[in-house]
Amino acid sequence: MPKANLPAVGKPKRMQTFAEYQAMVEQTDERKKMLVSLLGLVAELGDINATFKKLFLQHSPTLRTDLREDLGDILWYLTSLGVLYKIPLIEIARESARKAERLYSQGEVNQFDERFADEERLPRQFSVEFSETRNGSRVLVRIMVNDVIIGDVLTDNAHKDDGYRYHDVFHLAYAAVLGWSPVVRSLLRRKRKSDAHIDEVEDGGRASVVEEAISIVVFNEAGQRGWFKDESSVDIGLLKTIIRLTKGLEVQRCTAKQWKAAILQGYAAFNELRSHRGGRVDADLDRQRLTYSARVGNKGAP
Repeated sequence: MPKANLPAVGKPKRMQTFAEYQAMVEQTDERKKMLVSLLGLVAELGDINATFKKLFLQHSPTLRTDLREDLGDILWYLTSLGVLYKIPLIEIARESARKAERLYSQGEVNQFDERFADEERLPRQFSVEFSETRNGSRVLVRIMVNDVIIGDVLTDNAHKDDGYRYHDVFHLAYAAVLGWSPVVRSLLRRKRKSDAHIDEVEDGGRASVVEEAISIVVFNEAGQRGWFKDESSVDIGLLKTIIRLTKGLEVQRCTAKQWKAAILQGYAAFNELRSHRGGRVDADLDRQRLTYSARVGNKGAP
């Protein structure tokens, strides 16, 4: 890292803010060239790698001192890049914190419709029955709430049987875990029509298309990921894709961990529905849970 080009007299000023540190970096960066800062950063990353390599090979009594220096040099070069592109360090820190919270915090129970009347709110608990029937070689699935058929009768819409006829269970998982699903709102006739803007933006066609897109993107990965039977099968790359797709919608408040839970619970129920060729799914929005229950005497389609 470059030496500080500061007067040698007097006591060094104690840094108290990101702005003060960034001003110091701008003052001490004599080159002010992107390539120099980038190459310097790469070199310092190599130094910290060497520090830990030494630790693995032998005890290092100076580890904390060495690590503090290495991390300080990395911070200097990162900040110099921020200076060059006029990005305040505090903005970088805040955006990093927002991203970390969105990706890794547990999140909270969401009630996006809390201020609306009961008839425009998703039920906090409800059950959905899935049943299979056959029409020649076609396998059909219908869903019912309180013995009333909702939505269209679905097929896989595919050349081979992959179970996608049960994909409404994914929307139920989003509703249960995230408190969000324009598709479920439409099926249950719980759209927030009293607020025209919310009805258009959050409960309208575009939001429903986003939700369906997430459903098919995840489904297209499912076969290669063991149908999401293991927690590790839902990786951060897939979750980041989902978060990008939901930008600008109320559901962007939900964290990656909540999306992961929604995917895992949705596929746990999906796998049971396929195996038993139907059944009941219970959604509990207060507990953020979606659970499967096989129907008594359910033997599938004739």
